[in-house]
Amino acid sequence: MNLSVQQFRTKAEQELLDLYTKAEKTLPGAGNPFVADLREKALATYARLGLPHRRIEAWKYTDLRAHLEDVYPLATPRGAAIGANELEAALGKAIADFSAYRLVIVEGELRDDLSDISALKDAGAVIVSLAEALESPPEWLKQTLSKAGPREDDAVFALNTALMTGGVILRLPKGLTLDKPIHLIHLDGTGDPATMVTRNVIMAEEGASATVLESYGGLGMTGLQRNAVTEIEIGDKAAIHHIKFQREAVETTHLGIWLATIGADARYDAFQVSTGALLGRNQIYVGFDGEGSSTDVSGACLMRGRQHSDTTLVVEHRVPSCVSRELFKVVLDDHARGIFQGKVIVAPDAQKTDGKQMANALLLSETAEFDSKPELEIFADDVVCGHGATSGQMDEDLLFYLESRGLPEAEARAMLIQAFVGETFECVDNEALREAFAGVSADWLGVQVE
Repeated sequence: MNLSVQQFRTKAEQELLDLYTKAEKTLPGAGNPFVADLREKALATYARLGLPHRRIEAWKYTDLRAHLEDVYPLATPRGAAIGANELEAALGKAIADFSAYRLVIVEGELRDDLSDISALKDAGAVIVSLAEALESPPEWLKQTLSKAGPREDDAVFALNTALMTGGVILRLPKGLTLDKPIHLIHLDGTGDPATMVTRNVIMAEEGASATVLESYGGLGMTGLQRNAVTEIEIGDKAAIHHIKFQREAVETTHLGIWLATIGADARYDAFQVSTGALLGRNQIYVGFDGEGSSTDVSGACLMRGRQHSDTTLVVEHRVPSCVSRELFKVVLDDHARGIFQGKVIVAPDAQKTDGKQMANALLLSETAEFDSKPELEIFADDVVCGHGATSGQMDEDLLFYLESRGLPEAEARAMLIQAFVGETFECVDNEALREAFAGVSADWLGVQVE
């Protein structure tokens, strides 16, 4: 293809186009006409848009064009030897030891030798790598991949469609309830910096239910640019508990997108914990397509140094009688910057909607920054909706109280910070994961949990 970025072209914008040119014939599904056409249309969308910048409202706090100066080559899987020690170093002991069906993607490649694919299939799930699925995608997957994305102007999603190389396709047949969670582990590699572009697709058919944990960790790569999309389709009366843990190295740029559609009388619970990456942006889009359903989208973010973390959330109530809840907690130290943009949209026909949203930030230094932009777009008249945002520093009265009871200042501060973020952990149904995330916050604080 003969394409160029049309406006405000930067070196990085052109290099992203060049990635496709260099890899076009070797990308998964290159020989399939549907996949080839899908990729070319997505690349043309990106070429028209270029990288997101601050003049785009949704990216006003995270100017990707300014942040991204160089583009790394696409990762080449090298079959790195990975055992328990490497997993623990990448994810921390509590998350690495979490009891689940493991699906491990290293350098963009689903590793059969590290994954429980056979056991997952025996339990009733349909599982295939993205690379294999793209060689001859079934009709339902074509329909899913053909979706335009969260917004027409989402260049990051378009780039993912054009360059996706690794990931998993997971289908839960009608009525299936798995006996333990699925742990989808994404790891980088070692050596030179690289770009990794993954796409996961999860479909839960009518009445199916599962817990899915996505973890992102590092094995020591000196730099990583990750573009990761997960699409979730939840059928009528189905339930997905979807959790993400992001702990990649501080040199990482992490761009993540979740797209979830919910059927009737169904449930989607989403929870994210982020402690890694120098620049991270998590976009979450949830849409109700069936009545009587609910979602709880929550998260915690712990940042220090010059880390920049952006959570952008859109919940669309397109049908009546659905419930949505959002709660996000951000802890920022040093020169870290946190952003929360949350929008709830209620369509004209979505009567009896119940939606509430809250974002809270705890600033541990005078140089930390929190930007919040909560929004409600309500086009129906019989609804109960509300939103709020707060930011502040440590409560000195509470700190004094704990110190007066004999606690050293560092311990007292850690206790208050853990209590602050701990409210979000209660949104996780799985007790083992709640305890694991309590351990994650303790590790970030440098304290021991009894």
